[in-house]
Amino acid sequence: MSELQDNHDKHKANKALGQHFLNDRRAIEKIAHALPEGATAIEIGPGPGAITEALLARVSALTVIEKDDRFAALWQQRSIEKTHLSVVHDDVLKALAGVVADVKPEWITGNLPYNISGPLTAQLTSHDLSGGMVLMYQREVGDRIMAPSGSKTYGGLSVLARHHYTVKRLVLLPPGAFSPPPKVHSVVLLFTPHHQPPQCPFDGLQKTVRRGFAHRRKTILNNFKGSISADDFLSIDIDPRHRPEQLDYQAWVRITQQCLRLPTNLQNLAHRQLHDK
Repeated sequence: MSELQDNHDKHKANKALGQHFLNDRRAIEKIAHALPEGATAIEIGPGPGAITEALLARVSALTVIEKDDRFAALWQQRSIEKTHLSVVHDDVLKALAGVVADVKPEWITGNLPYNISGPLTAQLTSHDLSGGMVLMYQREVGDRIMAPSGSKTYGGLSVLARHHYTVKRLVLLPPGAFSPPPKVHSVVLLFTPHHQPPQCPFDGLQKTVRRGFAHRRKTILNNFKGSISADDFLSIDIDPRHRPEQLDYQAWVRITQQCLRLPTNLQNLAHRQLHDK
């Protein structure tokens, strides 16, 4: 621990990597205690380790994914003493799927780098974890993820998050809770698995919402022109004049099934995917 403290000042945040390090003790404890004692977990971007040390005192096995050479070396050294700590020195966008497959964690947590939070969340929400996720975002991104259908901030991430999870706010943080302080507020979200069998594959849903939200001001009929007709939309109980933000998660599932044209096979595939995890 003393070595980590001694090195803290030398390991300053890298703006290019979107680093802002949490230093609010109450928030750190709240994040760590969202995970049950003895859980297995992955932490994304541990940095100097304020959250990591709290997690190490609580979980039975922790794997950290760190891109920054400085912090990867720091945690590799720390793992000599803490045998339940493993370190993956890599870009999380490239490494996440493989690490989740190898580690099979119950939980994923992390202060997500601001500059990759969107694509990273799309990856994270594809994993149906038994425990859940505790993730920190810029407030604007967090609000989009939690947004209900019909709101201006509702979008692709809002839909994807609901595939495996229900989401609620755990804590709201001002800029002063971080070093260096960001220009915006941040929010910690708790993703709790709902364990409902998926009615379509996640990859199919992701492709569908990407196309559907590509032009938010256009009707859903225009966005799927050439693929789904007005009659097709009506047959799945969707008004083709609606815009993408007006459609709830279940509507997007039905559109995905319509795009793939194999609803029965899709449900069988989804069932197999659920049990292969």
